[in-house]
Amino acid sequence: MTREVAKVISLGKLLAGHVPNEKESHSFVDKGETMKRTSMTRGARALAVAATLTAALLAVPTAEAAVTVLAPGSSVAGKTIGQWSEAWWQWAFSLDAIDNPFTDGSQAAASNGQSGPVFFLAGTTGSTATRSFNVPGDKYLLVPLINLELSDLEDPTASAAHLRAMATDIIDMVDSLTGKVDGIDLAADLFLYREATPGTFSFVTAAGNAFGVIPGTANVAVGDGYYLMLAPIGLGTYTLTYGGGISTFPFATEVEATVTGVPEPAALGLLAVGLMGLAWVRRRPL
Repeated sequence: MTREVAKVISLGKLLAGHVPNEKESHSFVDKGETMKRTSMTRGARALAVAATLTAALLAVPTAEAAVTVLAPGSSVAGKTIGQWSEAWWQWAFSLDAIDNPFTDGSQAAASNGQSGPVFFLAGTTGSTATRSFNVPGDKYLLVPLINLELSDLEDPTASAAHLRAMATDIIDMVDSLTGKVDGIDLAADLFLYREATPGTFSFVTAAGNAFGVIPGTANVAVGDGYYLMLAPIGLGTYTLTYGGGISTFPFATEVEATVTGVPEPAALGLLAVGLMGLAWVRRRPL
């Protein structure tokens, strides 16, 4: 039994009316006083314990918590946002046409290929989209406003330095950015949130990927663009609006996503363990 579960079950015993014996505690010495302390009805005790277990075991911020944007260049789980942008591109290119979050707004598409402490949101390839899906309430969210990748898969003759220069020049032309939650700007100056990949990286493209890149392996790739890394949103529902544009192309992308934070299955499993512990306690005689 973990220390956390043991603590919750101990708290459950007290709320359910179980009083420590002399070996467990010297805080209660009079049985009459003990009976006074257990005057709650059994139904009310069960509700109190269930509420306590839910709060203690899920340990996720409530919907009242504000959405927090990490500062540019921040690190999550030992990686900078620029490094997470590499992982974002590897994820994006790994997805084929089935349940692809760049073209499909379903829950299955949003969850496709997700793993680790950061949940990736998809943009578009040059359009507007409206989506609605759940995200784990205890994971960070990487939100792409507008971004770019160039690689030797698309231009086999280009050097890493040439690819980097081209990516920099193109992102330098970005002249509009959007990042809002429930209609409120997530940052005063979104142009501070530019994140380039720190070096070159590699990726494998799936057939039918959303970008129309041929299937294969890119050994030398660079990325640049604007990203927001959001702290875990907890158990709440928010409308995120994000995108960007280059007026000289022209190119523009914008997504309005209704995002609901939900508990991870592991957290629900821990809650079940706690409730089983409560049931065991309630079967014991007082």
